[in-house]
Amino acid sequence: MARPYGSRNSQEREYMAPMVHADRKGMVRLTGMVPAEVHAQAFINAKAAGMTMGLYLKRLVEQDQLNENGVPLWRLAEIEEDETAEQLPLTG
Repeated sequence: MARPYGSRNSQEREYMAPMVHADRKGMVRLTGMVPAEVHAQAFINAKAAGMTMGLYLKRLVEQDQLNENGVPLWRLAEIEEDETAEQLPLTG
């Protein structure tokens, strides 16, 4: 059975450097599967910013704010929100 979208644990794999093509000035391909509506929104956002999808993704990664352990702050907020939602309310 296939995993649901977004369920892969980042700890499962080690980083493997991609092949650098000499004719691409040191650039490498960045790929990932996303829902069609997310792809469309990224395209619209990149176009509105006057840049390519590649440059748009580069800028997003560069602007990602991290905590002291290298975890994106937006992810910490999601984790905290999930933990709060999982707590059962106390009844009297």
